Amino acid sequence: MQLKSGEKTYKRPVWVKSGEEELCPECFKAVGDKNRYKLICLLGRSPDGLNVSALTKKLKLSQPTVTHHLNVLREVNAVERTESGRQHIYQLNRTAHCFEDCQIPYN
Repeated sequence: MQLKSGEKTYKRPVWVKSGEEELCPECFKAVGDKNRYKLICLLGRSPDGLNVSALTKKLKLSQPTVTHHLNVLREVNAVERTESGRQHIYQLNRTAHCFEDCQIPYN
């Protein structure tokens, strides 16, 4: 993991069972919330991606909450969004720093 000078690391949350012991701020932001990590795992098992409605149903969270978590994950480049008609399809960016360098598992 390559950090900027003076940048703080964060201990990996207990619900993330493997990967680096210390995470950079971006990767901690991705998995520091248990629901965000569940979202990562759901998308990790769905190579074709899922829309917000499907994610809401599977996570049993409100649509605004799921959308908020997806926006946070997009900020750290962990998920990508494509448009399919009126729907947005979200897919895990498997080449993101969080998964390649910090080795956060997503399945």
